[in-house]
Amino acid sequence: MSKSRGIKNRIIFVPQYPTSLRYSDWWISEFPKEFRRRGFDVITLGNNIIIENTIREAINLNMHEYDAKNFSPVDISIKFELEQVKEYMELNITESDILFHADLSFPGLFHHVLFHKRPSRCFCFCHATSRNNFDYFSKDVHIKFPIERKVAELYDTVFVGSDYHASKLLFDNMEVTYLPLCPYPSALEIFKNIKKKNNIISVARQTPQKVNKKLERVIENKFSEIKRFNPKTWEEYYKNIAESKIMLISSSEETFGYQVVDAITNSCIPLAPRNYSYPELLHDKYLYSDEKELIDKIKYFLKEYKKETPVLLCQEQMKGFYNKIIKVMKNALQNL
Repeated sequence: MSKSRGIKNRIIFVPQYPTSLRYSDWWISEFPKEFRRRGFDVITLGNNIIIENTIREAINLNMHEYDAKNFSPVDISIKFELEQVKEYMELNITESDILFHADLSFPGLFHHVLFHKRPSRCFCFCHATSRNNFDYFSKDVHIKFPIERKVAELYDTVFVGSDYHASKLLFDNMEVTYLPLCPYPSALEIFKNIKKKNNIISVARQTPQKVNKKLERVIENKFSEIKRFNPKTWEEYYKNIAESKIMLISSSEETFGYQVVDAITNSCIPLAPRNYSYPELLHDKYLYSDEKELIDKIKYFLKEYKKETPVLLCQEQMKGFYNKIIKVMKNALQNL
């Protein structure tokens, strides 16, 4: 690594708005921890008590005011990014610094300051862009995606969560890393002997991207019930999944597919569309192409679920998530 003027390499970490019970909730703590484990100093922008209290208040008091598709409230997210910009502009940037931005696209304010003030090396993660037909900005894709493409050029490398997502974006500087395994305790230990109370569970947000309501109604009528719930904690979320035999996934778009990870980690069999990123995560026996195939597989797995132990096809890549990102960043520093 570069050691300009004897200064230790420092990562300026720009997290996403940490929405409760989504992976942005724990990225804000896990990235700095993993970076420090690998020898970097870390500054997290927006991680002060004022912003934490603002976010907590927004989650606890105001989230019910927002449509489900806006799970990151726009006004609160913008305030969060503005605070990050303020903190960044007060930093003394050195040539040994690295910037890691955890969300290229939404709301999309922070990266504009990089045109004016930037370290020698900048990296980011891209979760989704307006090329996703269900994205908040998809109606303006003809305007926004060209901007996102140019913004991507600000970074040495743009990390993405699947080959499927990379094939949609076609940026010149992409690396596929998948996503990290969730750090919270799984049912494999806490709930491994729990009784299976539910045949089928659906944990997705009730939005057009995440749920095919017509298909779910067919399945619900055919098999009597689909378990749905609104967890307040990660433990409650995992417990409900662990109590279920099958997780029905009916998404109409997915750039990674964390529901699959949550299901497998918590001893539940995921059934997902044979499309999007899912074939990168699951063996074909857990994928379906149409309603009939899904019904046949549900019937089979309800009988055979005790014999099934699904595995993630990308499990090793997920375990190596942080190491791959660090390796790419260190190589870029050596080429300064």
